Amino acid sequence: MKGINKKLCKSASLIAILASCIGFFSDVGGVWSLVKDLKQDEEPLVVIQGRLTPVFRNPGFSSNHDDASLSIQIRNYSEKPVTLISAYLSVQDAKNLAVAKSGGKGRCTLGPKRNENNPITIAPGATQWLTVGSNVELKGVSSYLTEEKLADVFVHDTNGAPFSIAQLSYVDELNAYFDKVYGKKAKIKVILKSILNAEHVFSFQ
Repeated sequence: MKGINKKLCKSASLIAILASCIGFFSDVGGVWSLVKDLKQDEEPLVVIQGRLTPVFRNPGFSSNHDDASLSIQIRNYSEKPVTLISAYLSVQDAKNLAVAKSGGKGRCTLGPKRNENNPITIAPGATQWLTVGSNVELKGVSSYLTEEKLADVFVHDTNGAPFSIAQLSYVDELNAYFDKVYGKKAKIKVILKSILNAEHVFSFQ
């Protein structure tokens, strides 16, 4: 039991570190914020926050430990509701970073096949979290975040779930690791489709 608890603690630390520090999400609060000029293209949707979460948290899984799901919080700044029906994820200008073979489904998850999703409607001025059905494979990240490296990490909990970490030095360390392993120009591109086939495109460096 002691060994299992140790693995679970490691998994919780990994979740928190990925959420709060990893390259794309390098601000203190465990999320990143994006500001988009609405006047530029009249895009009604803005990504407010985002998070990468390890997919296979159970220590019993022996593979796919580098896979993470991307969740984004979107706000509708238009005066009309926007109904999203699908989400496409791709990787650009990157090395050792790919779209994972694993994926997810659920009420608040949008995959590339519109007929397999539950539409998500965001009312004017409202904010909605959703998860992209296709996962991201961060090759090598689970090997980099070893038990020794995570041993002294203090994890802040929110409502009983790991949210962020205390040691802000990990932000710089992980950003340096991401630059080296995945490339400074690496981007995750997400295309959300709404009814009438309108596209909402977001890129995360």
